Amino acid sequence: MAVVVAVVIAGGFTAGCGDNGGQQSSGGSKASNGAVTLTWSMWASGTEDRDAWQKVADEVTKKYPNIKITLETSPFNDYFTKLGTRLAGGSAPCIVSMQSLRTGGYVNGMLPLDELIKKNSLDTGDFDSSIMAGLASGGKQYALPYDVGSLIVTYNKDLFKAAGVPAPKVGWSMADFEATAKKLTTGGKYGFAAYPIDLPMFSMILSRTGAEPVDASGKLTLTSEPMATGFQWYADLVAKAGVAPKVPGVDNNFPDTQFLNGNVAMKVDGPWAVLSLKEQAKFDVGLATIPAGPNGTKTYSAGSGFGISQSCPYPDEAFKAISVMTSADVLGQLATIGRAYPARKSVQNKWYENAFEGAKEVLDAANASATPFRTTSSWDQVSKLLAQYGVPVFNGQGTAADVLKQVQQQAPA
Repeated sequence: MAVVVAVVIAGGFTAGCGDNGGQQSSGGSKASNGAVTLTWSMWASGTEDRDAWQKVADEVTKKYPNIKITLETSPFNDYFTKLGTRLAGGSAPCIVSMQSLRTGGYVNGMLPLDELIKKNSLDTGDFDSSIMAGLASGGKQYALPYDVGSLIVTYNKDLFKAAGVPAPKVGWSMADFEATAKKLTTGGKYGFAAYPIDLPMFSMILSRTGAEPVDASGKLTLTSEPMATGFQWYADLVAKAGVAPKVPGVDNNFPDTQFLNGNVAMKVDGPWAVLSLKEQAKFDVGLATIPAGPNGTKTYSAGSGFGISQSCPYPDEAFKAISVMTSADVLGQLATIGRAYPARKSVQNKWYENAFEGAKEVLDAANASATPFRTTSSWDQVSKLLAQYGVPVFNGQGTAADVLKQVQQQAPA
């Protein structure tokens, strides 16, 4: 995602009351006439992205005129650091945006939704079951999902044409990928953007060696031989094969920046990137499946949703809000503009209306081969350690086995 300056719409981090005699807190406020203003914190990668979320906020007030939403947005890479601080300090927004990878690490500051789901008779059957599970922890539901998606390859069609390289097809192999990346590495351009960031890197490793970072019991498993082999191969796309640019330092935006600047021809992403790519890319974009390893194409799926902070003084109103924000109508709108592959199965086809050419074949194949991405409750720390210690390996310093052992030892249990 591109870096943007944090934007606070209509009121800043603390929602004001604006009516004498009302009540207010960091998460929301209530006027003397009973109208409630709720603060909602969300990540955004550009103007169109932010505008899309503002429209979602407006839909809440359209259905419930007594509920108004103050939307805060910040870059994805800053979002969870700020959220953790605010949850710990009891100053979190009422409505919390949450990613499935990170749910377990934030539940101490979030409100379980199970009673509110039951109280409001909300039918959750239309939601994709894998992402409902991803936004749950310890048998409790902490967020309602808005999107779910499988990791895929996005590519620069213009660079492929300029290099005379055929577009990748569904089911292409790792050997195809490596040969393609090599042919595209020419004239100061590179075939691929490789960087030690969880979903993109582990999706490629999963397909190549079958290794997973977390086992079925929830334990970190970074030191297996298949994981070390896969990590080293991925790092060597930079360090030895030279088909990906050197990594200047810890910067999770690096692959996105390189791709949008036209410096690399391919990177791994998810369907949530379509809107920002349409807004920011100055070239034609294509989609492809993760290349197949010895056991066929494999990839991970993940997603995000909306929950309620424990410090929110108006949980009933907040639940009404997130029910609207994850309704079929709203998710259908987000799908149509390409912002989210809907978590509701009934409106998933709407995503293809504004997607890139050939998207349905690619995403259908990706979804069929996808496994929900498992994480630990301390995944934020694991992710940071992987970047901190992994970047030198991508630049040819140290080995994958040593780095993975170091992360395994230092990661909180």
